[in-house]
Amino acid sequence: MTEQSPNLLFRLASHDDYDAVMRMSKDIYSDTDYLPEFFHSFIDDPDTTVFLAVAGTQVVGLLVATITEEGKAFISTSARVAPAWRGKRVIGKLEQYQDAWIRQNRPTARYKRATASTASVFTRRHIKGMPEVFCMPYVEYKGGANLWWRQNPAKLAQLDTTGLPDVVPLQTADDDFCAAVQKWLPEGACGSHDGKPIILVDWDPFSLCPANLKILQAQNNIYMLNYKGEASLSLSNSYPTAAVRMMSVTIYAMDDLTVQKHLQKHLEDVSRSYKNEDIQLSVFVGLAELEDSIHQFCREALQMKNLLDRKSEVIMTESDILSSHL
Repeated sequence: MTEQSPNLLFRLASHDDYDAVMRMSKDIYSDTDYLPEFFHSFIDDPDTTVFLAVAGTQVVGLLVATITEEGKAFISTSARVAPAWRGKRVIGKLEQYQDAWIRQNRPTARYKRATASTASVFTRRHIKGMPEVFCMPYVEYKGGANLWWRQNPAKLAQLDTTGLPDVVPLQTADDDFCAAVQKWLPEGACGSHDGKPIILVDWDPFSLCPANLKILQAQNNIYMLNYKGEASLSLSNSYPTAAVRMMSVTIYAMDDLTVQKHLQKHLEDVSRSYKNEDIQLSVFVGLAELEDSIHQFCREALQMKNLLDRKSEVIMTESDILSSHL
């Protein structure tokens, strides 16, 4: 399926487009872009579709849609526009093509979800006017391989004055992973929509249906902690980029000591596996009141460098592509 607009052609991407896409997005995120690592897996995933805007032989825009909610919704993400084409509504036109393609080829996926950072002027402008479902604060820090705890991550135990038991992998005896995750999500520390919990993992929002949780199981380290009847849950993943190893940790807990305990465990994991790589860490936290303590812990105890000059949130929006088409 292709569609034309003045000076632009819209179509689906293939593996053969990799080099053209990399040229188009070369300077995005200062060499910390995840697209080089995931482009081919996006193409191979039957529930993910990559849409391109092309001018002549040049790829000038990209957008990705991933089906979620057992086919009822999709996540629209990874927007890219070539520098010379910014300000020309390329993403808006790509979204129109994306939504039309979804209506025709995945008709059950009625609801479009997206996330954006309040730290980005572009993304704030892009989602303006879209219905907001919920938001979460996040912090970003960078740490080199020469930090005091990186080569010997066991040193992180020196920071543990919490008195809390160990964080342990989430396991289920009855294979009901949805019920297990929901059990360990503390009430009030995660988003909700239509009365159902929604967790945000590395920018993507998921409700607790079996198909979504299967994805999370495959792609994340998931830990739980129970202390005096209070449950908490954390998820993390990491991937290489041209500049650093990116690491995302999402923590659902009710107090700062529990957050620190979860974060130490994930940092110990990544340092044991990747001792000689710089780490760029994003921490998403379910409760806004815990944000300041995470800043203090990362800056003072871990001695990492703060990469954000303002408090930032990730906002989740959802729109009905059927009603917007009528």
